[in-house]
Amino acid sequence: MAPTLSVITMLAMFAVAIPSLRAEFSLTEDVASWLQVAYAMPFMMSMPLYGRLANGLGARRLLLLGLGLFVAGTVLLMFLNTLPMIFLARAIQGLGAGGVNPLSMAIIMHNAPDDRRGNMLGTWNSIGPIAGMLGPLAGGILIDLYGWRSIFGLALVVAIPAMVLAWRGIPFDRRDSETSGRDILRNFDWPGVMLFNAAIVLFVFYLSSRPVTGMNPLTDWRLAVGAAVVGVLFVKLQRRRRSPFIRLSIFRNRNFSFASICVSVRMALMGGVTFVAPLYVTDLFSLSATAAGAVITLHSFALLITMRLGGVLVDRYHSRLQIIAGLSIESAAMLALALLPSQAGLAAVLIAITVHGLGAGLCLAALHLFALSSVSRDQSATAAGLYSMVRFAGSMFGQAVGGVVLYAGISRFGLTGAGYTPVFVFYLLLSLLGAGAAFGLTPKLVTAAQAPEPASVVS
Repeated sequence: MAPTLSVITMLAMFAVAIPSLRAEFSLTEDVASWLQVAYAMPFMMSMPLYGRLANGLGARRLLLLGLGLFVAGTVLLMFLNTLPMIFLARAIQGLGAGGVNPLSMAIIMHNAPDDRRGNMLGTWNSIGPIAGMLGPLAGGILIDLYGWRSIFGLALVVAIPAMVLAWRGIPFDRRDSETSGRDILRNFDWPGVMLFNAAIVLFVFYLSSRPVTGMNPLTDWRLAVGAAVVGVLFVKLQRRRRSPFIRLSIFRNRNFSFASICVSVRMALMGGVTFVAPLYVTDLFSLSATAAGAVITLHSFALLITMRLGGVLVDRYHSRLQIIAGLSIESAAMLALALLPSQAGLAAVLIAITVHGLGAGLCLAALHLFALSSVSRDQSATAAGLYSMVRFAGSMFGQAVGGVVLYAGISRFGLTGAGYTPVFVFYLLLSLLGAGAAFGLTPKLVTAAQAPEPASVVS
């Protein structure tokens, strides 16, 4: 929980800093979204790598390595002055933070008793909204008093003790003593890693190409074709490798696949809320950074209310219904934001954001459990890395495409409620997709012992 606290505190504080950075560097909304995407892209891409390597090198060792990179990127952000270098430091932060989520999840799945996994995942998840409550408030106050760079000092105060706690408190993994770390790294599928990451980078550049190639988003077909070609090469390589970077057969597992879709949609909505909400309340209600931080804190408080409850419920009932319910509640919140009249007050916005948080918290532990319970314990780190990658790909997608849609809306309607309506409609459609995908899960939870062989599972 300590490493997760440090990473999410930084994320929460930085979300509040985006309006200040947008003003200082005179950024348009689609370029401003890259302050998040520059972090989210390496954060997401490194997750399956951490998970795959953890099966041989150990989760504890890689978790500490990731935290060290995260701290290094945070230190750089305290001193860099140009936008390209800020993007680079954000990328280093994301590369380090990418190991925290899948490795923490794998440690829990590997060690927790079967009948308490949901409870423990819910408890671990609860540190996220706690950080999300403290981070925006503290970040907003620091930004108003000392400027946006001051948040990185507080981030280090949280991250460095987290490294010490992880080093002292997490036990070493039991690994195959006949295989050295050097042999694992030498025989690893590095070509697969390169192709996989290249396909993702090209696709993200295509989604938000103006900051990269100068062309309008979704129009630079060179990037789209490049992403498709590299993606096909990656799939062909993985099918031929004896020990591939990503075992594509895992997607034949029904619950893993549909839970991955659902959690990706959930994170797209979460990323959208943390990116759009501070800008929305700043532009429409002229709130200070501290007040904008309080809005994100309210959302995190709603998450906290239902997040641990969601873990308890899935341990008791083992049902997909709470996933369907959670995503449906998120859909209702996005519908409310999309339909808000121009004269609606701040209270109506806060209610919708709170409702979204309640739905997002209710379904998270259940999604984790549905995705990973049918995977054997010895492959838990690999599965957690891949699942986490898909999960946070949704966050990156929600921020990148949300920034493009928001830019189009504001360009047409100005800094008004109508200018923000298209982005809320976009998130509404995504939430409906996630709620529909939840019906593809098995009605009740399936464990690894109960799961059929992958070849016979309908995907």
